[in-house]
Amino acid sequence: MSETETKAPLLNSASNAKRQVRIQLYVFLVSVLVSLACFLTFDYFYSKVILGSAVSGGPSGFCFSRDPVRAFAFLPNCSCIRPWLGNSYEFKTNSLGFRDEQIRKVPSTDPRPRILILGDSAPEGMTQWHDSFIGRLADHFPQYEFLNGSVEGYSPSNYLNTARMVIRQGVDIDEVIVFLDISDTQDEAAFFHDKDSSGAVAIANGKVSKSSTYSDLRLWINNNLLLTNDLIQVLEKSLVRFGCYHLDLGHGGNEFDLERSAWTYRKVSDTEPYETGYGPLGVEAGIAKEKAKMDLLWHELQDRNIALSVVVDPWPAQLAHDTVDSRQVTIWRDWCKGRCKRFITMFPAFFAVKDQCPRSQPGCWYLDDFIFGDTHYNSAGEALAADVLIDSLNRTPPARRAAENGIEQSPPENQRPRGPAS
Repeated sequence: MSETETKAPLLNSASNAKRQVRIQLYVFLVSVLVSLACFLTFDYFYSKVILGSAVSGGPSGFCFSRDPVRAFAFLPNCSCIRPWLGNSYEFKTNSLGFRDEQIRKVPSTDPRPRILILGDSAPEGMTQWHDSFIGRLADHFPQYEFLNGSVEGYSPSNYLNTARMVIRQGVDIDEVIVFLDISDTQDEAAFFHDKDSSGAVAIANGKVSKSSTYSDLRLWINNNLLLTNDLIQVLEKSLVRFGCYHLDLGHGGNEFDLERSAWTYRKVSDTEPYETGYGPLGVEAGIAKEKAKMDLLWHELQDRNIALSVVVDPWPAQLAHDTVDSRQVTIWRDWCKGRCKRFITMFPAFFAVKDQCPRSQPGCWYLDDFIFGDTHYNSAGEALAADVLIDSLNRTPPARRAAENGIEQSPPENQRPRGPAS
């Protein structure tokens, strides 16, 4: 037998082996693709069933209504189920249209010191009442009455309008605590504008959000493929935990560097419209407008001997890129001098949590204290914020005002909070 004839069977055998490997690889890839297609198909229809059966709203929708002065507000004496990022919670308002533990008539007076809370979504609480930091505050201090006039999307223009509404309705108030949010600057510069000299506001005609092919796809997955979304979030959480501060779920950009929060540590556009920029006023004019509205609020409260306090708190962007003495802190700490009963910054408490993260997991603070994919606090973050507020109210207790002579009255002995007072 010749050498050629000897090699032929070997070559054929090698060729057949390669062909078998290619066929097996092809079958494997087809199997993977078919399995993936089956999983995505199942996930899509499963998600449709789950999302279609999700409880949201109710007979009153989400309790929002149009308002001629504030542009929008909550309906009074309303109850609904409000959804928020895959979760939902019971939501109720009182006779003033303020979020409350239950539907109730708010009397014009109360024997306890009464505190009006003004802010946007953070003090409103995007969670169950008793889990929110204002709900926790009310539970801790039953000797005070808290009226939560906060509404998602509000800023100083509407903090002022809400306080005026309460005063006009004859509701007695002893102190106002304003939660000035990072986003208020953009809201005053680009979202709210005065309709006339009364202070009534109108809103921008629309908003422009940052978008990309990835963010659009990520949002579609979030809204249509719940199981796939959960799998992707496992990877995203790991990346954040290891200090990769980039998280785009299709809600308008990177949660750690949104245009709404970036003005304290980097340059943002003064000309782009809401929500990608601060036009038409620009950042500095937006800050000036915030201060002007707060000046009006302070004067109107001072005329009635009502104390004013201010609270500032960080967004994830500040914890990732800013410092504990953020521009937001210094602006309002300086403004409060000679005006505020108390100035409270939550920045040190949240930066302390960040500092406790191990070097191998520098982003653990976000997973610990924030709703994933959001700028709002989770239960642990709400508890931390409540602790900061409780400490301040213990050190400087609220007191009944004396409307006639301008002298504050201390609460009765059995209503005074425990802890040292300053």
